[in-house]
Amino acid sequence: MTHEQNRHLYLYPKTQTIYFLTNFLIMEKFVEEEKKKDHDAVISEEALKGFGLLAIMILLQIFILIPLAGCGNVLYLSRLGWHQSFITFHSVPVEEILKDESMNAQWKEKIAFVQEVKSFGEGKLGLKKTKSYSKFFEAKGPVLYVVTASEKDRLQLYTWNFPITGRVTYKSFFTKEGVLKEKQFLEGKGLDTFVQRAGAYSTLGWLKDPIFSSMMEWNHVALANLILHEMTHTTVYFKDETDFNEQLATFIGNRGAIDFLIEKYGIGSKEVAEAIHVQEDDLLFSRWVDQACQRLSTYYAKEISRDEKLGGREEIFRSVKEEFREIKVQFKTDCYKDFEKRDLNNAVLLAYRRYIHRLENFKTVYEYLGRDLKKVIEFFKEGQASEERPSFFLERWMKERGITVPN
Repeated sequence: MTHEQNRHLYLYPKTQTIYFLTNFLIMEKFVEEEKKKDHDAVISEEALKGFGLLAIMILLQIFILIPLAGCGNVLYLSRLGWHQSFITFHSVPVEEILKDESMNAQWKEKIAFVQEVKSFGEGKLGLKKTKSYSKFFEAKGPVLYVVTASEKDRLQLYTWNFPITGRVTYKSFFTKEGVLKEKQFLEGKGLDTFVQRAGAYSTLGWLKDPIFSSMMEWNHVALANLILHEMTHTTVYFKDETDFNEQLATFIGNRGAIDFLIEKYGIGSKEVAEAIHVQEDDLLFSRWVDQACQRLSTYYAKEISRDEKLGGREEIFRSVKEEFREIKVQFKTDCYKDFEKRDLNNAVLLAYRRYIHRLENFKTVYEYLGRDLKKVIEFFKEGQASEERPSFFLERWMKERGITVPN
């Protein structure tokens, strides 16, 4: 999140869960185990920075990943792995931070707050217990940069394939240079692109995700939402279903934050009111962006040339922006205040929609199950176990109960 607390500019894609960092499990576990040993006898910070260990780590990745990912992804994955290893090695146990008298008192309070949210998620919602958020990492600038790409003449996201996690609809980088280079490459292929900054990510429980110092800029509502969003990814994950995973995590994060804040501050508190407004704004924007995408899809389906489609779509982009200006007065938070400043293209719309498409469906499940979020999470865990595509699983369940499924 930026200093303006606009979660959909910086957090959106709601902290951009970097699924494919799990590809570095073996390497990261290696670093973690080395840190547990006698540092003087086995490893030191200087040794980690040296070329010897770094070379071993890269070789391990290459031998493991070439058969799985192909040569083209190895360099990219190796770079991600190096940065992730740096984060792992330089993360500090939160106990040390809380005992440090020189540490900012507000940061200490928020670190303790994260522990409360985590305990609530595990104890009250049944989210998976992990050792994430037990360490703290001081980040210099954005934690991550994320690029989304789409075809120009149709609403079709460009995808990348990685071992373990499967097909994903965005690609992430720890450096601005790296993401801009990828953006240029994608645009050279004739694609629309959109680059966002991410404030955090999840490794699906394979590693200990730290608390990043950038999170200390966020208020308690955004922080509770963030932690429960990421914990959802660790608990329920559908391979090859990036968008559905994000939509589910958005709903659980929104609703879970409300429940947690009611318990902590009381139902009439300003924190609860803000959390409810965040959920309402997401639902409102969800309906608007779905309508905008439907309008574009109808246009792209016309039997006209590609050049005509590319020329004509600009008028649609101008029109939907004007429609957004008309509804923005209905928003109760500043989550979407910067959206109208965007230069719209297919990638921008699809990147936003990735997190909020058909949120009403999740709300329907929540209402049907007695407004019990723990039951909702169990329901989607059953869906994951069924190995059925989650959208099919959800639509079948709704139809069996006579619930109208939106087109």
